[in-house]
Amino acid sequence: MIKIAIMLLVHNNEDQVNRLIKHLSNDFDVYVHIDKRCSIKIIKQENIFIYKRFNTYHGSFNQIMATLYLLREAFEHGYDRYVLISGQDLPIKTNAEIKLFFNNNDIEYLNITKIPDPNSGWPDMKRLTSYNLNYKYHKKSSSIIIKYLIKIIRKILFIISKIMPRKLDYDFYGGDNWTNYTHNCVKKIFEYLKSDKKYIKRYKWTSCADEIFYQTIINKIDGIIIEKSSLRYIDWNNGPEYPKILRIEDYEKIINSNSLFARKFDANVDNDVIEMIYKNITI
Repeated sequence: MIKIAIMLLVHNNEDQVNRLIKHLSNDFDVYVHIDKRCSIKIIKQENIFIYKRFNTYHGSFNQIMATLYLLREAFEHGYDRYVLISGQDLPIKTNAEIKLFFNNNDIEYLNITKIPDPNSGWPDMKRLTSYNLNYKYHKKSSSIIIKYLIKIIRKILFIISKIMPRKLDYDFYGGDNWTNYTHNCVKKIFEYLKSDKKYIKRYKWTSCADEIFYQTIINKIDGIIIEKSSLRYIDWNNGPEYPKILRIEDYEKIINSNSLFARKFDANVDNDVIEMIYKNITI
C-alpha cells in the first residue's frame, strides 16, 4: 500500500485548517508547520506531526527552511510520496483517488521553468542579483528608531546590489512552491544539499526564494522524470487577488479540472464553496 506524507504550511484560519487536516489524516500522515507568530491550535492525533520552528513571513528565507524541515522530518519516516500544500488548499479528489493517482507513479509533479522567462511571469533576475532584507525585520513597530534603522539597512542593501550585484553562477529555475515528490527525489535533494554546502546560504538574502530553491536543485538531479504540473487548480487572473480566493462561482471549473488540489480558499470570504467541495469528495 502506498504511503503518502502530506506537508502543510499554515498561518491562519484555525477552523479551516483543522478541518483540512482531519480529512487528510483519515488516509495520510500529516506534517504541519505553524508560523511561529501565530496562535493556531491543531487537534492532535497519532499520525499528525506538528512543528512551530520559524517565522514564515511571505517571501522570506524561512519559507525555505520551514519546508526543508518538514521534508526532513517526513523523510526520516520514509514515504513513497511527499506532497506540499498550504493551509488554504483543499483536495478536490477523494483520498482514495489521490492514492490511486500516485500508486506505482514515479513522476515528479511540479511547475518548473528556466528563468528568466517573460512568458511565464519571470521577466528579470532581480530577486537573485539583489540583496533583500530578511522579512523578520519588516515586522511593524511603533519604534521610530527601529523604523529609521530599517530604512538605512534597505538603502545600504540597495547600493550594494547596484555596485556589486550577486553572481548568477549556475542556471536558475522557478515555479510554484507546491510540489509532489517521490522518495527517490527527496533523497537526491538531500544528497545534493550535503554535497553543496554553499547552496542554502546562496538564498539567504533572496526575495521569494521558495519559488526558486527547489526547482533549481531538481534541474541538477539526474535520473528523474518530471511533469510540469503542480496538480493544483489555481486562478492567477483576478487582478488584486494573486492568486484569486476561490468562490462558489468557480466550483464547476474546480471539480472538473484534472488537478488533485485547489488553492486558495478562505472560509471568511466564501465558505459555501468549501462546503460543496467537501460534500463532493466525501461521498
